Amino acid sequence: MARASHPNYLVIGIWLAGLMLLGVVLSELSGGWLPIPRWGVVILVLGLSTVKAGLVALYYMHLQTDRPLLVLVFLAPFALIVLALGVVFSSAFVRL
Repeated sequence: MARASHPNYLVIGIWLAGLMLLGVVLSELSGGWLPIPRWGVVILVLGLSTVKAGLVALYYMHLQTDRPLLVLVFLAPFALIVLALGVVFSSAFVRL
């Protein structure tokens, strides 16, 4: 009988801490040290946050080994958020 391999939670925690530190450094240095506009830093920090949320969901919430139906239930709110953002941003470009 094969043993299931368990992820190394310490390494994942170090990755999460490193990504958090990178987000903090990006937001603190965006005032003039970095040649990146503020909106670019916001997009980078949101991307880092998305990666962190994915790591937490896959490893700490054990979605990596769950059935595909549970993963679909978990991802459904993200699809709704994308649709809502699409409506909000599309209405900003259209004048009634």
